[in-house]
Amino acid sequence: MNMKVLLKLILFVGMISLVGGKETSANGSLQAQINAVPAGGTLKIVAGTYQEQIVLNKPIVLEAENGTVLKACTSKPAITIKGKSVTVKGLQITSCKKDKGTAVIKMSGKNHHLEDVTLKMWKSGITLDKVEKTSFRNLRLSGNGKGNGFDLWDSHHNTFEGIKIEHVQDGFYLENSHYNTFTGNTISNSRYGLHVMFSDNITANENVSTQNYTGAMVMGTNHSVIAENQLLENNQNVNAQGLLLYDVHNSTVHHNRITDNRVGMFIEDSRGNEITDNEITANFVGAQINRIENNVITGNAFISNVNDFQATDGNDNTIQHNYWDAAMKLDIDGDGKSNLPHSADPFFLNLARETPPYQLFFQHPGMMLLQKMLKSPANMLVTDQEPLMKNELNNQQQSEQPETIFWGICLSMTFVSLLVIYFGRKRT
Repeated sequence: MNMKVLLKLILFVGMISLVGGKETSANGSLQAQINAVPAGGTLKIVAGTYQEQIVLNKPIVLEAENGTVLKACTSKPAITIKGKSVTVKGLQITSCKKDKGTAVIKMSGKNHHLEDVTLKMWKSGITLDKVEKTSFRNLRLSGNGKGNGFDLWDSHHNTFEGIKIEHVQDGFYLENSHYNTFTGNTISNSRYGLHVMFSDNITANENVSTQNYTGAMVMGTNHSVIAENQLLENNQNVNAQGLLLYDVHNSTVHHNRITDNRVGMFIEDSRGNEITDNEITANFVGAQINRIENNVITGNAFISNVNDFQATDGNDNTIQHNYWDAAMKLDIDGDGKSNLPHSADPFFLNLARETPPYQLFFQHPGMMLLQKMLKSPANMLVTDQEPLMKNELNNQQQSEQPETIFWGICLSMTFVSLLVIYFGRKRT
């Protein structure tokens, strides 16, 4: 009897060991599965929660089912990507508060692709170190304000598209990283949306940067393009601005909407840029420039700013054919440009800076009279010799709408008239 009991106990313990071994293997098998996939192969991860760190160092596709979570609570990255042509899709990654590592994903190499990946982190999200020709699409990054969404170091020719980032330090931080493209991304509730340092040939278009300290800070760049972005409500700090350009040369800034910021554009020590067709509205200061040379500032619309423009120490800049809602306009020859020059005087801005309570008197008749009597020095005035009579940017945006609305109304009225005639005749 005792022997039978002993055998049963041994059998029971053996079964538990086998089951326990299977659970351990299942929980810790992700890296083993990756290692088993040949180069060029695909691994589809079964939905579940995996608590391990993985390394991808060969050209494979890692495709996760919906509901797949990778947890990382150590100082190591949750995912380390090396080599060439690694693809990761559909994965959700979370890090722990106690995690003291540098980034959730660390990458090197080239021709990688990340898509539909979600990161919830207590540190930086994705670090690129010497990464080239890699694409990032439809990612979601949420932090606690202590780390950057993306860090780019010596990384070139990469594309970032449809990425949403919130509550980080900088949405995108790049240094010595050239020919990178940012399209259709949204960055909010952070310090800087886009932070460019000593990187050339950067393209940023159709991005939205809102409720940050600064929408985009671009410093030390050449031949870059900042176009069709929306820099909105970046006023969370006394030094906040929509767009900050410092040491920027031979670049293009056009068709951006810069609205509800403390300073719309702040430009300093920059040369040879084209700043055209931007909508600069409802900022405390529309644009503030200092020590800029040979820039073209034309076709922009300055509307409902507390102070349109402030300038110091600028030389050989072309500032003309902008629309100023505060300008007195008179078009004698009918060319669409006013024959009355418009000068933006920063008198009220300087007065309010020295005595902040004076902001209460904005647009007060007495303050406006005082501004005319005590004009700012000539070197602080920005003069547009031929301001536009109409806001052409608004006309471009709405040029097709009135015609569409008109024909829609006509067709609707015709249809209603036919119904009235038809039912009226039917009753008679």
